[in-house]
Order: sequence, then C-alpha cells, then structure tokens
Amino acid sequence: MLDRNNSVPLYEQLKNVFKRKILSGELKPKEQIPSERELVDKYQVSRITVRQAINLAEQEGLLRRVHGVGTFVEGHKIQQELSSLNNFQSTLQQQGLIASTKLHSTQLITSDFLLSKLLAIQVTDQVMNIELIGYGDNSPIVYYNSYFPMNIGLKMKKAAEEALEKGQPFSTLDLYKINSEIGWSPTHVEQTFEAQAAVTHLSEILGVSENFSLFRVTSIVYENQTPLEYKETYYRGDKYKFFITRQM
Repeated sequence: MLDRNNSVPLYEQLKNVFKRKILSGELKPKEQIPSERELVDKYQVSRITVRQAINLAEQEGLLRRVHGVGTFVEGHKIQQELSSLNNFQSTLQQQGLIASTKLHSTQLITSDFLLSKLLAIQVTDQVMNIELIGYGDNSPIVYYNSYFPMNIGLKMKKAAEEALEKGQPFSTLDLYKINSEIGWSPTHVEQTFEAQAAVTHLSEILGVSENFSLFRVTSIVYENQTPLEYKETYYRGDKYKFFITRQM
C-alpha cells in the first residue's frame, strides 16, 4: 500500500508501484492495467491521484493510454545514450534484439543550396544519397537517409554493399570504423532532435500508420572542420528511448 506519511506525493508513489511491477515482470509488455476505478479502490486514493500517476508513468515510457480502451504496459524500448555514439549492432544486442540492415536505395543527385551549404560543396556538385533501414528482430525500427560529397559517397556505397554481403548490421557511422578504405575518421557530430508524425513514405518504410510518432534526428558528421555526411534519421517512437546523464 501507499505510505501517507511519506514526503513523496501519493501519485509518485503509485507511479513507482507501476514501475516496480513492470521491472519485476508482474506486469508484462502490452498487458492492460486495472481501470482507474479499480486502482482507486485498491490503493484508497482519489481518481485525480490515479490519473496523475498514470500520466507520470506515461511520460516515463512505462505505460500507454489508449483512448476509449484502457491503459497498457508499454512495450520494451531500445535505450540509446545521447552523450556517446554507439554501434548499431551492439546497441540492439544489449537490449536482447537481433540487428540487421537493408539497403533501401542509393542514387547520385545534384546538390541543392541546402546540401551544398551543409556539406561545404558547390551547388552543382554531385551528391551520393544512401538510404538504409535498420531492423530489430526483423522489424523495421530506424530509417537512415544520408548525403555525402561524391568522393566520400562512392566509398560509403561500396562499404555498405560489402557489409551487406557479409550480413553485417551497420549504420553509416559504423562504416567509417569497419572499412579502412573509406579513409575518413569522424571526430564529432552535430545533432538536433525533434518529434515528427510519420508522413506516407516514412510510414511505408517503417511499417507504421501515417501520423505515427517518430523521433527525427538530423546529423552533420565531421572530421575536424570537414563535413563528411549530412543525415536524417527517423526512429520509431514506440521502439526507442533516448537518455543522457548530466553532470552537476
């Protein structure tokens, strides 16, 4: 039961009850939790307290409320650290998932004003566009849409094809490390993060409905001051959770 003499608010205590039951396996992914009325009776709290607890648990990715149906335990999410860049395969292995990569498309295009500025090339220069889909247990979970100056892009295309022949899971960032013939070593990445609803082509690629919640991450990969790659990455919101540890 909840401790009314505790300084921790009742709604937070109830949220922690949900968390303990999920971590212990008492509540399993996709399982429906008791109704608000049942929780009110069981824990002897107000409906407002129950709703606050559920809202907090939902914000932490523990629960998911389905309008008109009920509240369910959220499925397992891949946790990705923001303060470091991790190998695609090892990130999924740590979560108990089998990683794989498919090449969606490659094409040479003419740079536009935005790409020329981001990649420090001329507007009329050729750019290599490489699109990859990352899978976890054969389910599409992330889509990479990368652009490279042509001299780098041709090497990246070859490295991607060689990795695919070996059945090796990868993202473009992994290719710089596993294929020395590329000849470039990234030193840092500038990134932005935002939420986005899936438009038609993204929903088709990632196997979700239109307007499904995605994380959109844009990245510019550098070797010192030289931009090597501009990338738009789309993570399924139901599969990924990002976290960071901040020093005080």
